[in-house]
Amino acid sequence: MDAVVLCFHKVGSQKKEGRRLNIDPRRLDAHIRFFARRKFQFLRAGDFQQWPDRRSVCFTFDDAYASTLEYGRPVFERNEVPMTLYAVTRLVGMTSSWDGELARPLADWADLKAAQAAGHEIGNHSGNHVHLPRLPYVEQKAEIDLAHEDLASHGIASKSICYPYGHQDEQSRLAASQAGYKVGMALGKRLASPDDPRLAIPRIVIAFGDSLPMLLYKMHLRPKLK
Repeated sequence: MDAVVLCFHKVGSQKKEGRRLNIDPRRLDAHIRFFARRKFQFLRAGDFQQWPDRRSVCFTFDDAYASTLEYGRPVFERNEVPMTLYAVTRLVGMTSSWDGELARPLADWADLKAAQAAGHEIGNHSGNHVHLPRLPYVEQKAEIDLAHEDLASHGIASKSICYPYGHQDEQSRLAASQAGYKVGMALGKRLASPDDPRLAIPRIVIAFGDSLPMLLYKMHLRPKLK
């Protein structure tokens, strides 16, 4: 059975966070409630080590922006469902320097540990948010291992990895596997299938303007328009 795996980044009002890589908390709440009404089970990314046997959805957030925890975490906890956040470990508590002039604050270790204690998953998003396939295998492995060790040193047991920019190749997947990961999140414009490699699960990117009709379009109609 296919699963819905969604990719988000920041959470906040347009005034606070703009539109780029952002979703308004009210829209996020509407998306969560849509799946809850339809009796989907809400999974953390690490749960995909065993493929679900019923309709499932997973909400993932790249980069662990501070806004995601400030405005997004309360939405999930109000609805009593988990989310998965991916931290760039060498920049935790700093800013998303890879965004250039659009850099925004990233959550600190205390916030990440508190989110894990509340039942959310914190995963590996590399040490420095690099394009992994542009690097030789040894450097890809070093980036993944570095982040894994950083998380562990702060008491965070990461069960999945998310490749920065969604970019990955065979060597990226090998490096992730060597670090002990069985689940890896990439990007795609379709639902995730049990036939997908567990270390390259496709996720649907959700944008600021994606209302419920657009969400449904991305889930069911766009994959058929080839």
